[in-house]
Amino acid sequence: MPKYDVVIGVDMGATHIRFCLLKRDGVMLHCEKLRTADVIASGLVAGLSARLHQYLERYDACCQGLVMGFPALVENDKKSIISTPNLPLTPTDLAGLADKLSAALHCPVQFERDVNMQLSYDVHEHQLEQQLVLGAYLGTGMGFAIWMNGAPWTGAHGVAGELGHIPMGDDEKQCGCGNYGCLETTCSGLALRRWYDSTPREFELSELFLYAAGQPFIVQFMQRTAKAIATSINLFDPHAIVLGGGVMDMSGFPLEALIRQIRTYLRRPLSHDVVRFVQASSSAFNGASGAATIASKQWFI
Repeated sequence: MPKYDVVIGVDMGATHIRFCLLKRDGVMLHCEKLRTADVIASGLVAGLSARLHQYLERYDACCQGLVMGFPALVENDKKSIISTPNLPLTPTDLAGLADKLSAALHCPVQFERDVNMQLSYDVHEHQLEQQLVLGAYLGTGMGFAIWMNGAPWTGAHGVAGELGHIPMGDDEKQCGCGNYGCLETTCSGLALRRWYDSTPREFELSELFLYAAGQPFIVQFMQRTAKAIATSINLFDPHAIVLGGGVMDMSGFPLEALIRQIRTYLRRPLSHDVVRFVQASSSAFNGASGAATIASKQWFI
């Protein structure tokens, strides 16, 4: 008999893929970060299943279930991926993927939006499980997730929380989703990169907030971010909102100034006087760890 029962969380990004194995007692058995291209070089199913079988054999473990996150829209069945614009995957790769992985690993498999896994991690880390929590993760895009009734809330069809695609951006610019004018056209890491590349700079992109915080584009960028996040708070009336993502992790990012600006747009006295702002935990394995936590609630009964 295997020594351990585990659940597995996988966070698949365009550049890196992260794995976490969680034991029944809540102890993380193993976490690892690898290049996505290397893992799936032999094919998506073959590469993933081979890597996971290696982990299970190494630790003499039996997988009770796997949750895998994608930067994508995932339907409510937790098996169907609608689109992955930032991943090198074809519709053929995605067709029946959950069932193929389940057959290869001999355990149930479900998919999640990666931002839901990040929020699950932060909710667990800050002991917010019984509260209504929003998560705004400003990275390549404007990631957003909702924690309600003890779990990520995904709406009627699995795609709730697309704050980055509300029509509050540049109507002349086409978003990666195909629409024009999405918030992400002006409020995202991609928008910052486009501005940075528009003319020669004497600083690195990672230093943008150290040397260009007063530039009109950056001032407007922060204002748009504040308005979008304030809109979500005014709509949902959460106990707390988690703020994070790669852009907010950049050196010199004015997080406290952003929070003050968000507050100027909040309805008074509520939610203005009561909403709690929480800084997201910053770790390479938050997404995969959050996926493993979701899996443990699903299959460790």
